[in-house]
Amino acid sequence: MFYRIALLLIILVASWHLGQVSCELFEVKMQLGAAENTNARLLEDLAMRDSEFLSLKQELKALHQLVNTQEQPRYFKSLDELKAWLAEDDTNQIQYSDEFNCIDFALQLQERALADGYILSTEVLPIAYHWANIAVIGDAFYIIEPQDDRILFEGEK
Repeated sequence: MFYRIALLLIILVASWHLGQVSCELFEVKMQLGAAENTNARLLEDLAMRDSEFLSLKQELKALHQLVNTQEQPRYFKSLDELKAWLAEDDTNQIQYSDEFNCIDFALQLQERALADGYILSTEVLPIAYHWANIAVIGDAFYIIEPQDDRILFEGEK
């Protein structure tokens, strides 16, 4: 009888222990499932980030190619080239107003020159504080009135 009671106690303890192990195994399975879900989300996020990185890398490569193929802005080669460019540009056709005054003319002419690949600076003239443009050609510089394309002054560097 003692053996039966001992055996019954062993079976009860083993069952209880098996229940505990079963609960722990269930918890581990739940944690493993959660970890697998997290891993799957992280892999999806990584794939998305890789795609974004590849896209940015391609954009950067395209920008580098664009920069390397574009000509750098340059000074006018001759007075004739400057005059021909001024004749083609229509900044001087814009109507002067409070909203578009001398600084706007000078900046507009400078922007258009740059868009066409030329260096043309802006400068405020000390006489009457009037804005004009400066073209450098060789060792000479030319002050341009942007409102009517006149060359106001020719000087040496």
